[in-house]
Amino acid sequence: MTDPAIPGGALPEPAKPDAAPQHSGARRPTPTSQESGTRKPTPASQDPPARRPNAATPDPDGTAAGKRTYGPDFLTALFQNPLDPGYADAAARRAEGHVRTGARKRLTAGFSLLTVGVIGFLLVVGYQQTVADEPGRTQARDALIKQVDSRREQTETLQTRADVLAEQVARLRAQELGGAAVAGISNLEAATGLAAVRGSGARVRLADGPTSVDAVTGERSTLGRVKDTDLQLAANALWAAGAEAIAINGQRLTATSTIRQAGEAILVDTRPVTTPYEVIALGPDSLVDNFRNGYAGKFFPALAQQYGMSFETERVRDVTLDAAPELKLRAASPSTPPPAPSGSPSVAGSGVPAVSASEGGR
Repeated sequence: MTDPAIPGGALPEPAKPDAAPQHSGARRPTPTSQESGTRKPTPASQDPPARRPNAATPDPDGTAAGKRTYGPDFLTALFQNPLDPGYADAAARRAEGHVRTGARKRLTAGFSLLTVGVIGFLLVVGYQQTVADEPGRTQARDALIKQVDSRREQTETLQTRADVLAEQVARLRAQELGGAAVAGISNLEAATGLAAVRGSGARVRLADGPTSVDAVTGERSTLGRVKDTDLQLAANALWAAGAEAIAINGQRLTATSTIRQAGEAILVDTRPVTTPYEVIALGPDSLVDNFRNGYAGKFFPALAQQYGMSFETERVRDVTLDAAPELKLRAASPSTPPPAPSGSPSVAGSGVPAVSASEGGR
């Protein structure tokens, strides 16, 4: 008997396990467990269909379309549509006629009115508090101004008294020591900076150059500014050129003077000096030429040419340099030859008068 579904009555050969199943146009029934003792594999045409991505599921990578797409980043979207979506939604609702009415509108208006009232109340309270505290601040400021004026007057009074006492001391010293001794002490005071001096010499003027600002960092360049080392170099060069007295912006230099930097300020004996800096020195007529021919006289022009600093030197005549503040005695040593004991005449031929202990060894 032949199979009516197959022409010719020939039976097909059974499929081999290793070979792929061959499909034909006709669909064959799957044998049951009664017909064979083993379960045959299900043909490939009967496998469950593969899961496809749902159209409603987001696909940011575009894998379903076969290409990868990129959405705009946050900044791009912000610049393209800077307004918050809530504004567009509110405008759309108003356009459709959805406006607040009835109790909701009254509640919103009342809440807004209450908020404005609270803010206004707080502003009024703050203003009244500020006005109430103003007399106290004014009184405190006036009290501080009075204290400053009072202390300034006290300082001027004490300074006047100190000047009077200094004149009395000088007069008594002149009466006790005599003319020659007083002249010798005056010369020593002039040399040490404790007395005012007058004469001719040289003036060295230094000023800051233009200050440039870095466009990237915003930092100011300080290469064109006068440093404390520049003033030290000018003062030392003038001493070496033969100067007998030097002052920087009116501050007299002594053997213990200091010139140093404190932040952006330059201090001469703890007193600030500002640009332009004038270094005035009294000495011989050749002081200016000696300074110009020295190292400092050649260094400062090169510095001015490179960084734009201002540098000038000139001769000065009939200039007075004020005395330096009173020096603090740190150490003392006996003179040679030693002075005679108190109450006894001075040593013959020594030219050193008797000095009391109250004179501080001068």
